[in-house]
Amino acid sequence: MIVIAGMWELGWNTPIKEIDLWQYPLRDFGIDDFYMVPISGIKSKKVKEKPTLKSVIEENKNLKIIFVTEGGEYSLQEFKHPENALYIFGKTNYSPFNNMKIKDSISLKIETKLNGGMLWGHQAASIVLYDRMVKEWR
Repeated sequence: MIVIAGMWELGWNTPIKEIDLWQYPLRDFGIDDFYMVPISGIKSKKVKEKPTLKSVIEENKNLKIIFVTEGGEYSLQEFKHPENALYIFGKTNYSPFNNMKIKDSISLKIETKLNGGMLWGHQAASIVLYDRMVKEWR
């Protein structure tokens, strides 16, 4: 089972427009569930909105929790994806979960030339899911 959780940017765009940036790549990679926080009030069958990341984690506590952040402990290049995972993405240049301590969770980083943490959540999700797919094919 593959579950994705992200955070609305809530500043540069509205959730009703931003959801398209998330949903189409996620659909193509065949994820099982898609969550966004906080609750924006949009009406969509494509996303489950929750008030906090902790509520998403609680609902998916049977999955391996993977925080994707610029300060991650493991590099995506070397990472072996677990079969069942909840991947959590922050906002552009903002990772509120850097200080979240969840037992047995993993923090993962996507290395870039500058390592400035300037990927949008939907971009980072696409990169991670592509990496997962390619490694499964090997």
